[in-house]
Amino acid sequence: MKFNLKKKIFASIVFNLYQFLWYLFLPIALLYFYYRSIKEPGYASNLTERLSFYKKDFKGACWCHAVSLGEFRAARPIFDKLLLNGEKLLITTLTLSGKRAAQRQYHKEINENKMVIVYAPLEIGFMFKRFLKNFNPKCCIILECDLWPVMITTTCKEKIPLIFAQAHYPEKGFIRDKKFPFLKASLIEKFDLVLSKSERHKKRFEYFGAKKVLIMGDTRFEQQVPLDQINAALKLKKRVLKKYFTICFASIGKQEFEIISEIIRDLSDKHKDIFFVLVPRHPNDFSKHKMLFEGCSIKVKPRSEIVWIKTDFKICNEKNLEDLNNASLLWGDSLGELNFYMAMSDIVFMGDSLNNEGSHNIIEPFALQKPVIVGPSIWGIEYPALEALDVGILKKISGRKELSSALVSAYHDKKSNNADENQVKNIKNFYKSNQGASDLFMDQMFSNKFLVLNNN
Repeated sequence: MKFNLKKKIFASIVFNLYQFLWYLFLPIALLYFYYRSIKEPGYASNLTERLSFYKKDFKGACWCHAVSLGEFRAARPIFDKLLLNGEKLLITTLTLSGKRAAQRQYHKEINENKMVIVYAPLEIGFMFKRFLKNFNPKCCIILECDLWPVMITTTCKEKIPLIFAQAHYPEKGFIRDKKFPFLKASLIEKFDLVLSKSERHKKRFEYFGAKKVLIMGDTRFEQQVPLDQINAALKLKKRVLKKYFTICFASIGKQEFEIISEIIRDLSDKHKDIFFVLVPRHPNDFSKHKMLFEGCSIKVKPRSEIVWIKTDFKICNEKNLEDLNNASLLWGDSLGELNFYMAMSDIVFMGDSLNNEGSHNIIEPFALQKPVIVGPSIWGIEYPALEALDVGILKKISGRKELSSALVSAYHDKKSNNADENQVKNIKNFYKSNQGASDLFMDQMFSNKFLVLNNN
């Protein structure tokens, strides 16, 4: 889609206004990071990086921008393939959890000077120019869905190749952006290559004038399952939860806790052989909402009280897990252990789908061959949710009443050994058929000459 001169001028005015507001509210942004550091001290450290002052000289690397923990984890197969090709990686992130996870995962590569992990600078032009001058990356790979105008515009002006990888364009955002299409187009048309998750997303990027769009899928289908967490969960299931039908409410977001607590209380009163696992999505909610179960028969046991919160599951003592014997709900107050919670369960409800937040990703429970239920809001996981609905391995409900009925139905199917025998097979086949995204990514990087095959 091409736009006339007036629209381009208007897009330029909006961009300049955006820049002005960043200058104006810079003190507020710094205060925000200070405020976050009260609860999460790491936000105050390396604050100079957000102002584009970096201690490390690391030129000529592939620059990959993964905004948060979720984006970082999803992109690991891409990072691994790039490293295998002999590339140096400059990873930028915006969140503390994303940065810490990257540092833990790639500490060996960091020590060998193959990778540097820093915060991306704030959205101010001269800061990004200084960032690019300091690192002089060979290309910029932006992951998932975040489009930062200053980052994209400055990188493009410096003639650094721009790749939008594992890109998805939710329908909700597409409908909104169509009202002012030239604003979105002014960013998307700057990318040299867009690698989208699905055909639906591809068409939306093309609508806004993307130069070249291809489909790569989603590397979440290639993520390694943490076997230590799975083994610990299976031990717990065998020793403590063998006689229970276990329901995991995973990544529960704000405005969902009251609905979920009502369902849990109702099911618990009617079925004493159901065990519940509730995992808040946001760390800020780890210590909240447990009071919703006060004054009822639900006995809540936080994960942090079973074993030390940072325990190594490889050496986890099984007897510690038996503390759940006198509980009816495990409260998941830990980060990075969702696989542990889901692996011990018979069915998973994926949160942030009852509150119009688009749902947390459903690929993780599919990797464990678990039946999955989602609420009506799935715009954030359009791929692969629509494809999973088409093949019948995902159940979408409209609200509280239907969710409760679906869980009761799954409970009775399990008790009567009437569960669909083909469901696990269908989930396995679906998971396997959607793999290969990282190979497609590398093929396009080579064929478009952003990378050169390194035989060393």
